[in-house]
Amino acid sequence: MQGKLPSSPNRLHNGMPRVTASGAQQLDDEAITRSVRQLAAYLQEAVGQRVTAFMVGLSDAKQIGRYTRERGPEPHAVTERRLREGYKVVRMLVEAYDAKTARAWLFGTNSRLDDRAPIDVLANATGAAEFAAVVKAARELASFDL
Repeated sequence: MQGKLPSSPNRLHNGMPRVTASGAQQLDDEAITRSVRQLAAYLQEAVGQRVTAFMVGLSDAKQIGRYTRERGPEPHAVTERRLREGYKVVRMLVEAYDAKTARAWLFGTNSRLDDRAPIDVLANATGAAEFAAVVKAARELASFDL
């Protein structure tokens, strides 16, 4: 998984990035089926180890690197959920724009999230509604349409 980021489920539409319905489903499927190791490796490469750790609510950024190891530890359930949802968000934005834009979006306040930064919402999320709100906001930025 390291080296090159996976191919895009997104398409350009009238010069604007767009996540198609099938692309969104592909992201959902990947987030469910990829191993923690693969998710952590992608996030670490795309937005960095510290950003990934912050996004999933970890104080020790090196833990992300441990997750990427062949026989690395398994995260607690809520951390794993944050990794999976964070993967969807970051992958969508990296593919629609780039990694720099994805990082900027994560840290910027967002009116769709009651003016909270998406990274803060993800870092503290425990329920489906919180995760869904961040994914929805990312899809809207990526010009998601059916």
